[in-house]
Amino acid sequence: MRAVTAAKSKNLAYLPGARGGRPWQKRLIMGLILVVVLYFGLLFAAQYWRLVQFRQTLDDIDAQIASARAQNEEMQAEIERLHSPAYLEEMARQELGMVRSGELLFFFQKPDNLPQ
Repeated sequence: MRAVTAAKSKNLAYLPGARGGRPWQKRLIMGLILVVVLYFGLLFAAQYWRLVQFRQTLDDIDAQIASARAQNEEMQAEIERLHSPAYLEEMARQELGMVRSGELLFFFQKPDNLPQ
């Protein structure tokens, strides 16, 4: 039996393709694996780049929101001032030249506008 087993193993060792397969198949498989790895690597890089752009856009939008909120607060304060009777009276006196009943309003001419 030993002689038969040794003869079979000898024959198997010399069969074509028994020593590790065909080299072009290995290269083809390695090439395909490399292509798949490169594809997924590029896909990951592209998605990461989009993520960075979206984060930058989000930061810009957050800054715009903060600016709009600050402007909104200023406008709310202005509305509160406009509802105040003291502020309305002050604006009527300054802008429209209005006076209360019984008060006298004096207008002074500037020295450049005096008649000669």
